Amino acid sequence: VPGLIVNHVLGGGVFSARLFREVREKRGLAYSVYSHLSPYAHAALVSGGTSTKNERAAESLALIESEIRAMGASGPTEDELDKAKKYLIGSYALNFDTSTKIAGQLVRIQVDDLGIDYMDRRNGLVAAVTPAEAARVAARLFGDGRLLVAVVGRPTGL
Repeated sequence: VPGLIVNHVLGGGVFSARLFREVREKRGLAYSVYSHLSPYAHAALVSGGTSTKNERAAESLALIESEIRAMGASGPTEDELDKAKKYLIGSYALNFDTSTKIAGQLVRIQVDDLGIDYMDRRNGLVAAVTPAEAARVAARLFGDGRLLVAVVGRPTGL
């Protein structure tokens, strides 16, 4: 759960995420930029993506790495943590507004062995995440911010 929140702050929250603000809003480097957390039984995979002009790829990548390093070093701010928790709690019901989404949630709960009562417990788990816990998980997920990068196109400066 802390990983869900930390990822939301970094790049999973789309318009409210650090990556969106820094890469798109402030600098206009990309139309979209995101991160995604895939939790598995023995590890987690954090992936992400963006697209930009070839001549701005190096700048975009450097900025993304910088934001990931900052998140790994200190975690989300208290304000970011509070806003992410409120959003994740308030929007949870939207995962159940179609048959397909309901089925997907039920399968995910079963595959991840979260327990039959997870839907009742989930928002409490999100609300209980502390700043210290978020910072600890951010350090574990992002470490020193080094990335494994796959680039498509003909970027310059990489």
